[in-house]
Amino acid sequence: MISREIGGLEQVVNIEKLDNGLTVYLVPFKNRKNYYIEYVTKFGASIHKFKSVENDRVITVPYGIAHFLEHKMFEQESGEDPFQFFSKYGSDANASTGYKTTSYTVEGTNHIEENLDYLLTYVNSPYFTEENVEKEKNIIIEEINMYNDEPEGKLYRESSKAIFKNHPMRVDIGGTEKSVRTITSNDLYSCYNTFYQPSNMMLFIGGDFDSEKVMSVIKKNQALMSHQYNHKIMVKKVNEPKDVNIKFKELNIEGMIIPKFIFTIKLSLKNIPVKQRYRYALAITLLYSILYGSSSSFREEVLNLGIMSFFATSKVIVDDFLLIEFIAESRNPKALIDKIVEYFKNKEITEIDVERHKKSYIASQVLNSDQVVPTVSNLVDNVIDYGDIIYDKLDIVRSITLKDVLSVKDTIDIENSSIVIAYPKE
Repeated sequence: MISREIGGLEQVVNIEKLDNGLTVYLVPFKNRKNYYIEYVTKFGASIHKFKSVENDRVITVPYGIAHFLEHKMFEQESGEDPFQFFSKYGSDANASTGYKTTSYTVEGTNHIEENLDYLLTYVNSPYFTEENVEKEKNIIIEEINMYNDEPEGKLYRESSKAIFKNHPMRVDIGGTEKSVRTITSNDLYSCYNTFYQPSNMMLFIGGDFDSEKVMSVIKKNQALMSHQYNHKIMVKKVNEPKDVNIKFKELNIEGMIIPKFIFTIKLSLKNIPVKQRYRYALAITLLYSILYGSSSSFREEVLNLGIMSFFATSKVIVDDFLLIEFIAESRNPKALIDKIVEYFKNKEITEIDVERHKKSYIASQVLNSDQVVPTVSNLVDNVIDYGDIIYDKLDIVRSITLKDVLSVKDTIDIENSSIVIAYPKE
């Protein structure tokens, strides 16, 4: 086991790669009673075409299959319900599918060894039949329809279609009713055998626990250790253009009270080496905190003008693209969008701004490092987005200068953006 410290946070990560390829990350806490386990496979909704490990040929699977597979992992041949198992120990279990990963989680204060052993057992014990797959279809389709009926769901779906021309992110994580209807048990086994192999998975555990006992549970789990295969996975990449698909679109959505919009800037990362992407993304975080953060003059002005009731920014890495998103509610959305663009183009950024927001960012990292769940979630995101945990993140923050922020700003083409505005339907 290798131990590495995250500089400036007094946080140690112990890492061990098992013989079957699974990488285990242990994050010990001495001042917390709770623990959090996240078992992750690098298989999400954006994977649509891949070379099957079973017959060495490229296959195309239906949209929504990663989400469908997540649902079916909770059906065990024994008939036992994993949620009931965890609840009897007073623990919370969950699972979620994103575009890049699927995660199975457990959080509790007691019985970590029993819960860990059971988590590893049920995720490594697939049980798919044509009968139980058919039964699940109506449940998932109902879930999709519920999401599609939500005003925000419609807005996000149209925004994804505006950003991407070819990428599977155009389609909801759950897929469509048509795609879900076509999923078979063979499809599920093909995806499971390809992507739920230990070398494509990671196990993160944070909290106050005995590392030796935890590792002993992992290594003795028969369901996990019986998976010894370690095949190379080949996913067919999507040819996605750098430009957005649709620049502007207006919708009328029933059930929406205040107009809402998503304004997304699409940046290509193809010319930025993977090892430099964290620093690049961090400089963007500082830039947008300066321009649009809670203490910015932008916030003060739009509030005084009465053109904003809700406003948030976020960034998302999707393959070789970085998306900068503005999500807002406004009774005058076009005026608010104009202000966003105006501040980006004209707002002067000073060295004092950069230093102040660096200190604020470092303070937030220190605060989060004392919390189990945010810490583990952040480490998972590091590995998925940048290939490894960022151990020197605070040093990287401190090294960023005004020149760096302005240089990154020059790489952003704010015209390569999509705007989708949803108005209440009269």
